[in-house]
Amino acid sequence: MKKKIFLTLFILFFTKTFCFQRTLYVDNFNTILGSPTKEDKLLNFAKRNNFKTLILYQLNKVDKLHSLTDPRKNNILAEFISKAKTKFNILQVGASGESATFFKNRIDIYNTSRNKSEEKFDIYNLEYEYWSKKASGIDGYYCVNYLEENNIPCTREGSFNYFVNSLKELKSLTKNKKHTVKVDAYVGYYSQNEILEISKNCDRLTIQANGKNPELCFAFAKNNIEYLHNINSKIKTSIIFSTDMDKLGYWLKFDSLKNGEAKFFNKMNSFNYNLKKKLNFDGFSYRSYTVLEKSVNYYSYSQN
Repeated sequence: MKKKIFLTLFILFFTKTFCFQRTLYVDNFNTILGSPTKEDKLLNFAKRNNFKTLILYQLNKVDKLHSLTDPRKNNILAEFISKAKTKFNILQVGASGESATFFKNRIDIYNTSRNKSEEKFDIYNLEYEYWSKKASGIDGYYCVNYLEENNIPCTREGSFNYFVNSLKELKSLTKNKKHTVKVDAYVGYYSQNEILEISKNCDRLTIQANGKNPELCFAFAKNNIEYLHNINSKIKTSIIFSTDMDKLGYWLKFDSLKNGEAKFFNKMNSFNYNLKKKLNFDGFSYRSYTVLEKSVNYYSYSQN
């Protein structure tokens, strides 16, 4: 009982101290868009669990079904974004992509084609895992699809430079827009020098924290958080949990989002209390919707 009271007080303190919010990454969005039942199921789940930001995946597949650059066809996406913001208390909707080219040729053109602010994306989320040796190495996914065609070495250094240049292009793309768009960078395994460069070229970091329970999630992210602390950065930072069943998803079948978040920060405070005072944490991100929805519903059902 005492533990539950402590966790509740802790998360209330955290919410008041920081601009706390939850972000939900939405997988399989191409199979959700256009179905009122599936759309409302997603949005009700987000509202019920206090998610204020949605990041949408599979927009390349959406584009093949409903051209994002054609206002006669992209209205289906505009209606979804508007509904999320005006009827379900969603504050921001973001687009996820692997390269600046995708945002320039699709997402930004979509945004420009819509006249109403509530129909537009608010975040351009770059998810390019430059630290993946397999993806960035010879014959790897990034090597074949992005690096070779731009005459960039298929190495970690080459892939990192491509990532940072993509962030710079996105910052330039979103500059001086009437509708404010922020740039998010998803980051996993980075060095001290890398995060210094990354943090200069985006508005928010989402730092990977994988583990089978909140304490292990902190252990995973500890070095990354310390690197950020060492450069005295005040950039907004969200901790991103994987909700796969071999990560935090299984744990969340038996405990709440709120307790998981409190346990993560309790572990962080016991390690170094100064981290939460000096870093600009703005909440937690969850990747992704399909699995998380099952875990949360299982937990909710077990409490009845």
